[in-house]
Amino acid sequence: MADTDVLGMPGWKGGDANAAYLDKILRHRPIEIALDDRVGWRAILQLFVAAFIASLVVYLPLLFLGLIAALVTQSGAGFAAFFVLANVVSGVTFWAVLLGSRLTEPIAEWRVLLTDRYDRTDSVYSKIAGTLRQRGIPIAAANRPVYTGVGARQVANRLILTEGNCNAYVSVFGYGSSLYLGWQMWRSRRGYTLIGKFVVDVIGGVLGRNGPEQSMLRTERVRAMREAVHAACREGLSSAIDGVDVPVSFGFPAGLPPIVEEGAKAAPVPGQGPAFATHGPAYTPPHGTPAYGGTPAAGTPGPGPGPGPGPGPGHEPGRTQSWGPDTAPPGGPRQ
Repeated sequence: MADTDVLGMPGWKGGDANAAYLDKILRHRPIEIALDDRVGWRAILQLFVAAFIASLVVYLPLLFLGLIAALVTQSGAGFAAFFVLANVVSGVTFWAVLLGSRLTEPIAEWRVLLTDRYDRTDSVYSKIAGTLRQRGIPIAAANRPVYTGVGARQVANRLILTEGNCNAYVSVFGYGSSLYLGWQMWRSRRGYTLIGKFVVDVIGGVLGRNGPEQSMLRTERVRAMREAVHAACREGLSSAIDGVDVPVSFGFPAGLPPIVEEGAKAAPVPGQGPAFATHGPAYTPPHGTPAYGGTPAAGTPGPGPGPGPGPGPGHEPGRTQSWGPDTAPPGGPRQ
């Protein structure tokens, strides 16, 4: 069924990973209700309970100190002062926790462990980052290589991708002689965002504009981001399986970012991170060598390693590379 004459689909290639993936997604499936972004009363109740407990933890010790002060001084002035202080501090704590706490919801994940592919870690990492950059995906990205603490200072390469309230974490690292490649995607919203969305949902429900169909249509960008990240990871997976050496400059024109000693840093603030920069050379195989996964021509060496991983001129430690809707990959149309 993968033959182009049978399917009549231009560009269809049977017998490879992309064909198998497309073969599965060509079939319809039930709507993913789990992606519903509406806020229910349970989430709001959870916020209020957490804020109340935090304020109570602050209030009771101050009230206890006020009682001790009243017993020591034999007057009510000390207790009154601590009582006022306890009410003010606990009130501030309540609202700070209520509005500033973060609720994180899982969306999806994918992972694979490839045996005997440990030496392809940087190549796969560069392939994924470069693929996302070339396709002009409108997401902010931060590169966070971190020491895992496993073995002799092994490094876990991570990409933190953000669009709106959604964060995707791509991880590439060696595990023994194997290569681990995977991604996780989460929706993260602050308390004030949840409360505002809850109010909007209530009003929309009264007006008949907050049904499940409207909610599912609002999550189309979330689905698009998920598929874009997964497609890039599948490109990295294919390069590892085929043994293709992708130079570091393909994904990181300024060189690999510095390694973070203390662990992965927080994701960029949704809506504030810049988009991936489209500058930097695209990976072009040497003359006479076909594209990724092909066989070099007779007498022509295959693609060798690219520039060293050290940072290039003008590179800033921990810099964020990105692209956005106002830019496009070289040769591509502006969005």
